[in-house]
Amino acid sequence: MSIEFKRLLEGLDQDLKPMPLVAVNDGRFAGAGIPGPEKFSKCRLPEEARAGWLLFAGYAVKSHNVSQDLSTPEATYWHAIYHRLEPDAWNSKYWFRQLRTHPIEASLIAQSLDAGWNPGRNWDHAKFVDFVGEAIASGRQDRISLAIHVQFIEWRLLFEFCVKDLLQ
Repeated sequence: MSIEFKRLLEGLDQDLKPMPLVAVNDGRFAGAGIPGPEKFSKCRLPEEARAGWLLFAGYAVKSHNVSQDLSTPEATYWHAIYHRLEPDAWNSKYWFRQLRTHPIEASLIAQSLDAGWNPGRNWDHAKFVDFVGEAIASGRQDRISLAIHVQFIEWRLLFEFCVKDLLQ
């Protein structure tokens, strides 16, 4: 694993800025570059982890190119998030319907509640897509900040699920 990638991965517990609510395609971290597949070879789900990292690091289109060619639930999840960030709510909801549920959802509900957003008894991807869209449309910084925070929780849980073996 490159020093830059390891430093950025460790930075998730520090002051790393969460993803914005709208896709970025020109990179977010100076000097990070675009990690190749070899950086993720020890992950539980290497290509899915790579798609998630590319999305987070600000290479949304490259992430989409990776995730759309895979057929796992995690790739479908990244694909749906990408479309939410376009923003293309209809397409995002379509891919979330294909996903149905994911093992991270119980933690996602609990952490979203702790963050101040009530997703309901079960995680509802469409409800969160709508919340993000409404937050953006409202222009209210409190709603935008909450949506960004919950999105970061979602990203982190899914990314950690994909890289599980690398983090141990």
